[in-house]
Amino acid sequence: MRNASSSKALRLASATASALLLVVPATAADHDAAVRFYREANGDYDQGRFAQAAQGYEHAIEQDPKYVEAYYNRALAFEMVDRSKALEYWKKFLEVAGDAPDLKWDVIRIKARLQAWAARPSLPASLEAARYVAADGDYYSKIANASEGEQWDHFALKVFLGSAPQIKWQQGAREAYDFWSTVFPMQLVAHPEAADIRFGWEESVEEAGHAGEEADWVQVRRRGGAMSGERYVVITVDLSQPWSKDEMRAIGLHELGHALGIKGHSDGKKDIMYFELREKYRLIPTPVPYQLGWRSLPKQPSLRDINTLIRLYNSAGAISRFQ
Repeated sequence: MRNASSSKALRLASATASALLLVVPATAADHDAAVRFYREANGDYDQGRFAQAAQGYEHAIEQDPKYVEAYYNRALAFEMVDRSKALEYWKKFLEVAGDAPDLKWDVIRIKARLQAWAARPSLPASLEAARYVAADGDYYSKIANASEGEQWDHFALKVFLGSAPQIKWQQGAREAYDFWSTVFPMQLVAHPEAADIRFGWEESVEEAGHAGEEADWVQVRRRGGAMSGERYVVITVDLSQPWSKDEMRAIGLHELGHALGIKGHSDGKKDIMYFELREKYRLIPTPVPYQLGWRSLPKQPSLRDINTLIRLYNSAGAISRFQ
C-alpha cells in the first residue's frame, strides 16, 4: 500500500509541477532575450521590412508570452503583410491586454480599429501590401494623421478631366491621370456630375489659395447633405501662371495624389508629393558668369509616393508602434 500511495503522490506532484510551469512568468533571461528580438523587430518595422518585423515580434512572444507590446506591434506589422492575420493578432492583443488600466485607451482604439477594418473594402491588387517595396521606404508617418479617414471606399474612381484652356495643359493633366491610373483604379467619365474627382478649370483659386499652397487646391465637397451627401473632390489650378505641359503634368500628379487620400506632403525632393515645384540652377561659364534657372520636375510619382499610398490604404487609421 505504501508503494501505491507513493506512486500516486509522485504522479500528483508531477502533474502539479507541470501545471505550475504553465503559469510561471518568463524568467529574467527569457525576457531579456524577448527584448532583444523586440528591439530588432522595431528596427525592421521602421525600415519598412514588415515581414521581418512580424517574425521578430513572434520570437519575442515565444520568449515571453506576456510581452503585450510585442502582441500590439506584431498585429500592426501584419497589416502590411497579411490583413487576415492582422485581424487575428489584434484580437490576440485584446486578449493579452485584458483589463490592464495602463492599456485602457489602447484597447479602446484597437476595438474601433477592428470595426473600421470590417467596413473596409477589399483592395485592388495594385494597392495590396505585397506591392510595397521596402528598399524605397515611405513618408507615411508625416501624412498619416492628416490623411486618416480620407481613403476612398470604392473602386474604380470616376475622374472628369474637363477641358483645360490650353491644349498643353490638357495634355499634362491627361498624362498625370494616365500614370496614377496604373497604381489606383480610375476611369474617365464625360460629365462632372458623375465624377468622384474632377478638374475645375473654370473655378477660381482667389479664395481657396494660390500656387504653392497645394493643400488648398484640392477641395472635398458633398452632393446633397453637407455631412451625409456623397463625397467628391475638385482640383482647382491657378491658371494665371504660364505653366508648361511638364509643369501641368507635375501639378496634376501632385493634386491627384492629394485627391486619392494623401493629405500632406513628402519631405523628399524626388517625390511628386513634395510641397513645391523645384528649380535648379546652373552656372553658365561666360565672360560674366550667370545662373540659368529651370524647373526640375518628376515625370511620375516615386516609389516612396506609391509606398505611402499603399500603407495608407492598408491601415485602418493612424497609430504608432509601441516603443
